Amino acid sequence: MSVRWLAVLTAVACALPGVPAVAAPNVPGVPNARADDGSHVVAQTTVDGDARVLDLTVRSAGVGAYAMVRLILPRDWAAEPDRRWAAVYLLAGETRLQDYRGWSANTDVRRLADDAGVLVVMPGSGPAGFFTDWWNYGKDLALNQWETFTAVELPQLVDRGYRGDGRRAAAGLSLGGYGAIELAARRPGVFRYAASYSGNVNPAGPTGELLTGAIVGSARLDPEALWGDRRREAARWEAHDPVVNAERLRGTELYLSAGNGLPGPLDAKLPLDVLPGAMLLEFLCGGQTTALAGRLRALGVPATVDLYGPGTHQWAYWQEQLHKTWPRMLQVLS
Repeated sequence: MSVRWLAVLTAVACALPGVPAVAAPNVPGVPNARADDGSHVVAQTTVDGDARVLDLTVRSAGVGAYAMVRLILPRDWAAEPDRRWAAVYLLAGETRLQDYRGWSANTDVRRLADDAGVLVVMPGSGPAGFFTDWWNYGKDLALNQWETFTAVELPQLVDRGYRGDGRRAAAGLSLGGYGAIELAARRPGVFRYAASYSGNVNPAGPTGELLTGAIVGSARLDPEALWGDRRREAARWEAHDPVVNAERLRGTELYLSAGNGLPGPLDAKLPLDVLPGAMLLEFLCGGQTTALAGRLRALGVPATVDLYGPGTHQWAYWQEQLHKTWPRMLQVLS
């Protein structure tokens, strides 16, 4: 059996309930780096034959399974083996938005990365992981701890295994937009810059509560395992709401954008059967983004806000927002 297949089987075995984590073999080409909790990369494959674009299988102690990450290396990464690099984290939406593969499948981020001189890190977050550590009814479980994975384990693995230097920016769409802002609030200093494109950034608010429950339920997961019942566990819900905790965002450069849900200039090619859902989702996320922008303004916390009016919940707008924010992310990391 080849070492590559042994690594893949190790990843699968570690994901099965009741199977303890085991040490990964030293697989050629895979850095023998570990996070503080033992999380490590067990397999690494190139994408489309491009040696700079890698899919990583990570055995995550926090998630309690394996998690996927797409990584784009800087052009000179191999030629400068002693150099360390800043990183842009692009956070995905739910699985239906193609998780860790979504950014490279639906935007030109691979072209943008060519001359950027940064690592581009694109983690998944399960079918609806919310980039948060799930409550799991108060049980001490290593299960669905996606905040730990994204903000602790993965940065350690990127820095130790792929020569990151600790300078990070984050941007996300939809659920990933929430993740970028929420992690910046809960883990100050992890990201120098955080951008939300059409994010559900007010989950404890009236529309946010409904949307959060719908997203988790649509993934066939238990909504109350996330943060508990909204009324009985109100403090836990509010502890994960960027609007409630907006003061904690002070010191991170912020960018917020969303449309209002009405069909806009980039919606002409959107299939008619998809349009109503895209309109509703953007209407809800646009309202939450407006609420967060207002809260930041009231607190005097600086933020760049682009409430661009007509536009729905779809990739054409997020591609446009990526281009608007990409130069500034690189400046902040320089």
